[in-house]
Amino acid sequence: MRRFFTIIVLLTVFTLNAEAQWDYSFGNKYRKTRKNVPVIGLKGGLTSYGMRFSNKYYDDLKMERLLKPGFGIFTEFPIERFPRLSVGAEILMIERGMRKSFDFRESVSETDEIDAKYIDFRIPVTYYFLDERTVSPYVFAAADFAFCYGGTVSKKFPNGKIDDMTVDISQSDALINPFDISVIGGAGVRFKIKFSTLTMPVKIEADYNFGLLNTMSNKAGTLIDVYAYSFDGEIRKNRGFEFMLGIGIPFKINRNYDACRKWN
Repeated sequence: MRRFFTIIVLLTVFTLNAEAQWDYSFGNKYRKTRKNVPVIGLKGGLTSYGMRFSNKYYDDLKMERLLKPGFGIFTEFPIERFPRLSVGAEILMIERGMRKSFDFRESVSETDEIDAKYIDFRIPVTYYFLDERTVSPYVFAAADFAFCYGGTVSKKFPNGKIDDMTVDISQSDALINPFDISVIGGAGVRFKIKFSTLTMPVKIEADYNFGLLNTMSNKAGTLIDVYAYSFDGEIRKNRGFEFMLGIGIPFKINRNYDACRKWN
């Protein structure tokens, strides 16, 4: 977490310096662009997820985070009375899970992995420090509602003495709760790329996703024994970092015909 916040602070300092250099190099007439307008766009990047366990023994076992791609669409609407604030909506495809390893017999090691695929519905609120400037750092918070629609659970034995096993997540004893709710906090930098008829926002951001619900469900039925960490009363929650790039297009395009008129 300390490294994460250190990166955010350095990113903010860098963008403030970049804005100053922009003003110095190109003059004040380029410092501001058109008024903020609603945008729709695409975003994608990398996620790094793990899980936290209520059982201290399991939680202390060596865990590898899953590094997976994430992508989706976003919208953003500036709040007219508060120009530096905006509210939005996002739909993203995100993979969550973890990989844990342990030795359960002499010279026999096991690695268990959960790779759960989610569709996320998010409502972010964003605060821009520099309002309409070409370069602006920002912070945001979001409510995240996620639905698990698939994935796999695997059990692997690196030494090859036992056959590996991979099953569909719905048939395994990992007991994945199909619903999850989390809160998100993060920061980023927005750049405005100016064209003749529109200004496109480009956003680079990092955030931490803090899962609130227990991902262990009470599913009954015949399940395949592939997961080593299931027992009554266990609480398991998602935790993850996300690094995203977003490119937006404004809803309204300012049409400037002055260049055409002077040729008439």
